[in-house]
Amino acid sequence: MTMARTSKLVSLEDAVADVKDGAAVGLGGWIFHSQPMALVRALVRQGAKDLDLVPSPGSIAPDLLIGAGRARSTVCVFISFEQHGLAPHFRRAAERGSIQVHEMDGPGYAGGLRAAICDLPWMPIPDLATDLPKVNPAHYRPLPTAPGERRLLAVQPIRPDVCLLHAQQADEFGNVQFLGAPFFDVMLAQASRRVVVSVDRIVSPETIRRSNHLTKLPYALVDAVVEAPFGAHPTASAAIYRADEAHLREYVEASAKPEGFGAYLERYVSGAGENSAYLDRIGGGRLSELAVSESNVA
Repeated sequence: MTMARTSKLVSLEDAVADVKDGAAVGLGGWIFHSQPMALVRALVRQGAKDLDLVPSPGSIAPDLLIGAGRARSTVCVFISFEQHGLAPHFRRAAERGSIQVHEMDGPGYAGGLRAAICDLPWMPIPDLATDLPKVNPAHYRPLPTAPGERRLLAVQPIRPDVCLLHAQQADEFGNVQFLGAPFFDVMLAQASRRVVVSVDRIVSPETIRRSNHLTKLPYALVDAVVEAPFGAHPTASAAIYRADEAHLREYVEASAKPEGFGAYLERYVSGAGENSAYLDRIGGGRLSELAVSESNVA
């Protein structure tokens, strides 16, 4: 017997409507790749506050939420703007102590997600002889080992209430395909209680089946899917568009002063309630320059 499937296609606003104050929010992508920016902008507009951010190594997605006053803590490996400098709002909040930072390394972050996925109280990882057990005792603790054995740490589960991800395409039922690396996104989805994915395009189930090896998140793992062309902008989306370096510089420059960042939020977030309005502000000419083609691959 074939089970009937229900469409999981929703609007940006409906996708984040249930995010409550104090929720733990996972953010997928990797630095300037596949940050779930359309969903993040919608979450800023939605108004949830005191969020506990759980970003993969990221940039503008967590920084924007911190700058907009929506976050109270973050569990992170790093938040960076790489060639554009330090993440401006994350740095200031960390220096002032206005956000609690639970510093982790890659093995700890992955181990915490694995513990949640396996429904275990902790996950063993190698002790890399860092100060993290001292800096972040809430997530790391030494495990007893016999003389001569490799030292181990136990990391606590990382279980977001909701994770926001961006991928390239999906069908309306929530079968999500990545045309590039999925980074930590699959693990975040498996560890999270609710999974929301924006995609650049909705395709037919037949298209999904023809290239089923690209399906990294089957519909059973996905609670909601949003069609948001250029939904990762100003970061890149594999095989579709490159990162917008000019806009990233604009963001960093605007973030130098409160009035500049306020103007940025008004133009690109609060004043652009629909993804189409945001894209209008970026401009079709600029977006076409970023689009990846056989003659324009970066």
